[in-house]
Amino acid sequence: MITTRLLVFTFALSVSFLGRAAEPAATLSGNVANLATGNFLAGARLEIPALHLTALADETGRYIFPALPPGTHEIFASYTGLDKLHATVTVAAGTAATRNFDLTADIYKLDAFKVVGEREGFAAAITAERNADNVKNVVATDQFGNLPNLNAGEVAMRLPGVYGNLDAGGNSFGFTVRGMDNTLNTVTMDGALMTSQGGAGRNGIVNNITSTMFEQVEVTKGHRPDEGADSIGGTINFKSRSPLTLREKRRINYSLMGRFTPSFTQQIPLLREHPAHQIVNLGWQEVFNAFGGERNLGVALNLYHSEFAFGWYNTTRDFQNTTAQPAFLWDYRTSDTYNHRRQNSVNLKADYRLSPHTKLTALVMASDNSIVFRRNYDTRAFVGTQDTVPNATSGIVPGYTDRITQVRPTTGSNLDINSTGPNFTFNRTRRFDLGAEQTFGPLALDYAARRTSTHFTAGQGEDGGNLTNRISNIGWILDRTQSDLYPKFTQTNVTPANDITNPANYRPNGFFTNNNTKANQDVTEFHFNARYTLPVSVPSSLKAGASWRDNGVTDQNGNRRWTYLGTGPLPSYPSIRTLNAEKTGLVLPMWQSSQFIHDRQPVDATLWREDQYFFQANKFTGTDELSEQITAGYVMGQARFGSTGLLAGVRTERTETNGSGFVRARVLSTAAQQTADPVGSAQRDYAGNFRESHGRYTKSFPSIHLTRDLTSNLRAKLSWSTSFGRPGLGTYGPNETPNENNPTTGTPTLTVNNPSLLPQTATNWDATLEYYFEPVGNFSAGFFHKTIKDYIVSGFIAGTIGTGTDNGYNGEYPGFTLLRSTNAGTAYVQGWECSYSQQLVFLPGLLKGLAVSGNYTIIDTHGDFGGTAIRTTGQVAGFVPRTGNASVSWRYRSFTARLLANYASSYITSYSAASAGRNLYRLSRTTMSLGLAYQIRPSLSLTCDIDNLTNAEQASYRGIPDLVQNRNIPGTTITAGISGRF
Repeated sequence: MITTRLLVFTFALSVSFLGRAAEPAATLSGNVANLATGNFLAGARLEIPALHLTALADETGRYIFPALPPGTHEIFASYTGLDKLHATVTVAAGTAATRNFDLTADIYKLDAFKVVGEREGFAAAITAERNADNVKNVVATDQFGNLPNLNAGEVAMRLPGVYGNLDAGGNSFGFTVRGMDNTLNTVTMDGALMTSQGGAGRNGIVNNITSTMFEQVEVTKGHRPDEGADSIGGTINFKSRSPLTLREKRRINYSLMGRFTPSFTQQIPLLREHPAHQIVNLGWQEVFNAFGGERNLGVALNLYHSEFAFGWYNTTRDFQNTTAQPAFLWDYRTSDTYNHRRQNSVNLKADYRLSPHTKLTALVMASDNSIVFRRNYDTRAFVGTQDTVPNATSGIVPGYTDRITQVRPTTGSNLDINSTGPNFTFNRTRRFDLGAEQTFGPLALDYAARRTSTHFTAGQGEDGGNLTNRISNIGWILDRTQSDLYPKFTQTNVTPANDITNPANYRPNGFFTNNNTKANQDVTEFHFNARYTLPVSVPSSLKAGASWRDNGVTDQNGNRRWTYLGTGPLPSYPSIRTLNAEKTGLVLPMWQSSQFIHDRQPVDATLWREDQYFFQANKFTGTDELSEQITAGYVMGQARFGSTGLLAGVRTERTETNGSGFVRARVLSTAAQQTADPVGSAQRDYAGNFRESHGRYTKSFPSIHLTRDLTSNLRAKLSWSTSFGRPGLGTYGPNETPNENNPTTGTPTLTVNNPSLLPQTATNWDATLEYYFEPVGNFSAGFFHKTIKDYIVSGFIAGTIGTGTDNGYNGEYPGFTLLRSTNAGTAYVQGWECSYSQQLVFLPGLLKGLAVSGNYTIIDTHGDFGGTAIRTTGQVAGFVPRTGNASVSWRYRSFTARLLANYASSYITSYSAASAGRNLYRLSRTTMSLGLAYQIRPSLSLTCDIDNLTNAEQASYRGIPDLVQNRNIPGTTITAGISGRF
């Protein structure tokens, strides 16, 4: 801490010695605009070479030189992809002068149809990346045209080093950055934290946020002191456009599209029955003359609605615990899932320039994302375990091959048919931002208050559930000889009493459940920043700021379950057909869970008995409250010595955590007591065991960033930074799990949460070279290295619990060994990133409309990761060693075509040091999308986009590639419609 403070002080002191006596100052300001498109240019560079001064236009295209010596100065304005412009300006002492710049380029004069926002968005992203003082990647949300779902995650996963974690439907829901899990990477909107979906998680899920609300997506990998440091891999920020960037009076954008699943591609039957849905987006921007000002109020409104269905086929298997061949298959599943989603969002942003020196900003966002009808139909045949030893009486028959497994009809040989649904989720997000920016000569201030709330409800609602019907003592053969995806399943002991195709032979198994949970997360933030331009000959400044954030989570569980009392079968639902039945010809009976429940009660109460104790206990165990308050402050200095830029400083954050909830009593009520008096038993077991937990920690994060312009188009960046990943919010809550006879420690143990867990920390080195093409394009190559410490390790022995009522556990558990999580271990991550993008306007003829882009990331890791053994890249679960993207687009007159590809290499998802046969690997996957557009006029274009063009599957294997454990087929979709701009 002392070292970092001394670093900043020395920086400021050394810069001040270069100063000269202040002269009477003048102010020069103005706007920089693209003459052809009518947008003001955020990030445009203004230079006065004789004074070694540089200014960047803010997000509204406005620049300011706050302290110029009086006289005549030559000023240059430049922006990526546009011709540089210069002017001579004379300023008088103590006065304010104005000079606006309108930039253009020959490319905009070729064809009126080429004047579109897409090219300008591409240039804006490159400009933002070029101007950054730290290592940052930026992409425009419209750079890839109409992505199939207009999903913000679809854009973010195109950035270097970012892997989009995919759900079963093939949609990106979270991000791994440089090998770091999505819980260790922060997702923000305009620099403020986005709430997670589902309560206590830190995984910023964005598949419920539309990309049409944003202008750019950026990932910061070398954090500055004035940015949050709570991302080990990188911070992904979604940046909205200021409405004051609009130069014309009004602009309206719209798109009307239909998304459908083509019948000629492989789809599950449920999706074929609901093939088409709509996507509608309307954007309005306008600039007003307000309260006597001129063009000083900008308003932007974005309305979005989509309704679409996903459907996917999944098959899951488990094999013998071995990497040798042959290996028997003991567990075989198939499932069809239908998922109907609906999304509505409104985003309103207003920028008001109160005076030339003051700008006010307000933003309101409301987003409702719902799964309105999700059903899953699952079949599972299984016997024994992965460690079964085949013999004359075992379920697995000896003599199996690498493609054929035979099972005897034993008591452990079962066929389960499970129906889940209809499931629902309701994700309601509201966000309110208020901010202001002010300049007082060399002093610039900005401050903001923000509130984001997400209320998340998930489950089976009033009329849905989870029901399994089972038939036992069946013999079967699974033959994967002809098809591994759709193997032949044959019953070997068919009789009228055990025929698996007859629904009368099945009985309910296990509990019939109705699960519903609520999770609310509310984030309140305040921040204040002050930047002072020093009156010295070297362009330099000091900046300091403070912020406060409260992140609160409440969880509530309302799950219920019933035991079957009947003796006969339940009526099946014969109209259900699955993809596996179509492919193999084996038609098994299916049931609808919703047949048997209404208003969270069984339709026929005589057939079911509720587990009342379970319901009453959930009122205690399923309710908790968690929160963290973060107070942060920073100081940093920045200077430019000719072609070299320096930024250094330190950020300090203090985190205070709080949790509350109920834990169980050491000795629970007996089963007889729970049945006879469920309410009283739950009260005795939980009501007297309310716990509160508190923790705190303080950490400092210094960083130094160097940039150097080697030539006018070649820039080098070197960053040394520190960052961290917070423990999961769930670790703040009370938890007491006793084990009366722990064989590992030899004594009884009590496992508890540790609310004072420290974050995992990282020391990062980044070095990049960036070359910028004219008119629009760049190439970059970089190396990074991370040292990560304080991994969170569970099961750490923290001492012995004392005796007496003040032992912290109401006198319970005396002499128990206390187990909790702690921080330990070190790991190293390093790798290379390269990216290239360029619009090839210098090519002749038809090739002039080509544009290409791509990126590739290679990473490697090693360390103990908090354990006792060294692990490397292929042994770290979730670590993706290779990722890449590629895009080729071509425009000729009114026609545009674009092909996108996204690649992730094979990686391990579950690691077992003791048994290589249990290691689970995800196979490499390349997805491709094709986009076509024809512009009839600027106000009307026809579009067609095909997602997952080759119907690439997600697949995993156990131990060796031949033992495919899971194959998920998400299907291909087509989105077509019209769009335009007025």
